[in-house]
Amino acid sequence: MSRTRRPGFTLLEMTVVLGLILILGAVIVPSLDGFYGNTKQRAAADILRTRLSEARAKAMERGVPIRVAINSDKTRIRTGPDTEDFGTVEADADPPAFDSLATEDTLDDATVELLLDDGDDRKPDSAGWTTVATMRADGSSKEARSVTVIIKQRDFAPIQIQVRGLIGQARTLSNAKNGSQQ
Repeated sequence: MSRTRRPGFTLLEMTVVLGLILILGAVIVPSLDGFYGNTKQRAAADILRTRLSEARAKAMERGVPIRVAINSDKTRIRTGPDTEDFGTVEADADPPAFDSLATEDTLDDATVELLLDDGDDRKPDSAGWTTVATMRADGSSKEARSVTVIIKQRDFAPIQIQVRGLIGQARTLSNAKNGSQQ
């Protein structure tokens, strides 16, 4: 009886191909992190600027002061009426509607903190919230002093956002490490 040869791959050939795929994967996967860059950090900066603008609009529409604050855990930004129960008012679901009483954003892979000047007495309230700005019904900010908000993501230079006192406008400061505007 004659043996017929069946088409296929040998175990050695399959092992070599699998090894090449593993080596290629080991080279490509770390570079994917660089592809996404600091998108989480930039998203956190966008959230802060958005919440400041929304707070001004809500304060003017409703005629009541609206506060924007960050939590001492450095991962949450909250917007709500400037009352004693600011930190305990239940925040609306994500994504919040414009008419939401309170909104709370949890940052993903980024942290946020305040850089206070000497003499700035902002301290966390009993729920751990430190005020960034409180917008009044006339569109101005209750806080007279400017504050710098630092947004960080591992392996990237921090983004600095200055929130100006009295007017409450936010502007991104130059990045000290690379001199580029964020």
